[in-house]
Amino acid sequence: MIKKIKDFSKRFFLINDTPHKVAAGAALGVFLGIMPGEGVVTTLVLASVLKFNRLAATAGVLATNIWGTFLALPPAAAAGGFLFGESPKKLIEEFQSTYHLGLKFFFSKAVLLDIALPLVIGFFIVVGVIALAVYLLLIFYLVKYKKEQHVLESGSEKITI
Repeated sequence: MIKKIKDFSKRFFLINDTPHKVAAGAALGVFLGIMPGEGVVTTLVLASVLKFNRLAATAGVLATNIWGTFLALPPAAAAGGFLFGESPKKLIEEFQSTYHLGLKFFFSKAVLLDIALPLVIGFFIVVGVIALAVYLLLIFYLVKYKKEQHVLESGSEKITI
């Protein structure tokens, strides 16, 4: 398992694109992977439109898909609850109690504005912070990796780019 992760990481850093496009694609994929209801197709379309790296975006969305949503739900409820003056626990409980009722009840004022809106806003905030962190980490490592590769290819001891 660890060997597979190392191999994937090595291939990820060998993507032939600019560090910004790779990091932005991965961050977009992570963002859309964690946001409820988004998926691979949306990620590919947006990555193409924004001219981000589609391979990195796909890796990001697949790495975070369903499990990321569940992990982000409590902080999203806390952020949305804070902004809307609601208890995060109450938001989650009310959402879970109405979720099984179907679309007919989802579009009612009580569910849409009082429960779903705080959760969606909370998700945007939390997932936006996570995606920004992924972007910053990846851009740092990709630029560092590209500089190291450039030094190795040039045969010099140190070259500043």
